[in-house]
Amino acid sequence: MSNFVQYVKDSFEELNTNMTWSSREEAQKSTVVVALFTIVFALAVAGIDKVFQTGLDNFFKMF
Repeated sequence: MSNFVQYVKDSFEELNTNMTWSSREEAQKSTVVVALFTIVFALAVAGIDKVFQTGLDNFFKMF
């Protein structure tokens, strides 16, 4: 248990002293880019799904 507590203390110290963090503005810009990409990707997948579903529906109507 002592090793775990020391590990947590060392981890917090490293996060506070040795890490370089992005600025708030840069983090916000990155978040917006990721959110927009996620929405565009989801719409593209939904469109492809719709095309395949329509194609399969038409294929099975032939039988």
